[in-house]
Amino acid sequence: MKPTMALKPLVFALAAVMAVAAQAGGNNEHGGHNGGHNGGHDGNTSYLLSLLVNAGSAATVIDTQTNAANWVNNEATRNDAKMDNSANGSQGNLGANTAAGDGNQQDNVAAIATADESFVFGSAMAVSSATQNNIGNGVANFSTKNTASLNSSANGSSGNIGVNVTAGDFNQQKNNLAIAVSGGRVAVASAAANQTTTGLGVSNSADRTYKTDTLYSGFAAYGKYQGNGWGYVEDESSNGHGHGQGHGGGRTDKDPLKFHEEGDFALFGVASYQVLTPTGWVNPVTNTASLTNSLNGVSGNVGANVSAGNANQQSNSLSIAAGCRACTGM
Repeated sequence: MKPTMALKPLVFALAAVMAVAAQAGGNNEHGGHNGGHNGGHDGNTSYLLSLLVNAGSAATVIDTQTNAANWVNNEATRNDAKMDNSANGSQGNLGANTAAGDGNQQDNVAAIATADESFVFGSAMAVSSATQNNIGNGVANFSTKNTASLNSSANGSSGNIGVNVTAGDFNQQKNNLAIAVSGGRVAVASAAANQTTTGLGVSNSADRTYKTDTLYSGFAAYGKYQGNGWGYVEDESSNGHGHGQGHGGGRTDKDPLKFHEEGDFALFGVASYQVLTPTGWVNPVTNTASLTNSLNGVSGNVGANVSAGNANQQSNSLSIAAGCRACTGM
């Protein structure tokens, strides 16, 4: 093999990692919150650049997922994420994502590098890295039901298996795989995942239940009264002699009148009104996650994440490096 032909893949690999390094440096410029998360990436990049000089094969995956300043308002909303009777008998690298809700982040990443000892210096490097950020998001759930289930799935599978099932809001789940196999003296595998949630507020509320009660009230009042009165009654009468005709012989009599009165009185009444009495809650926020009859009889590396609710963070990472002992004296 001509030297120029042997160096061409190395040049391509070096150029690829240089591009990744530039991308990692550029991520730090997007905001102060990313600076701390990407600091580890910059250190890894410097180390990998020095390693690549002697590497014959390289595989690199770097990704970033960000949710920022989002707001979710669920009222009587139902989120269901299910994986039923799926991916059974699979072989190789398997990644499955199922999500229901808002703002969920899920990722499956694989980086595989293999090198023969006759290829340049017989070195292999695989790098997998991921960053997930949830920043300043808000969630309000009213009588919301989130259900995530993994049922009768991925049974009898072999190889690397990563399954993510989530229901709800702003959940972060990650499956990473990095494999480096070298017939030479150097093999490096790296897998990293950074998940950050900052300033996320969640409000879970339900509906109040009430019963209607009718209340009654009665009243009674009693009293007495009494009083005296007096006066007179006027009437006209003649003198009975006949001499007073024409001379006003008649006269007016005033007869005295007196009276006394007394008695009792009573008042009764009934008043009614209705009030609402709290009895409990109905349709509360319900988060249910289940893993049922799944991943039976699997072989190899298995990672399964099942979550329901808000802002859950889960990660499965695998890093494998295999070198040649006989080649260590090279």
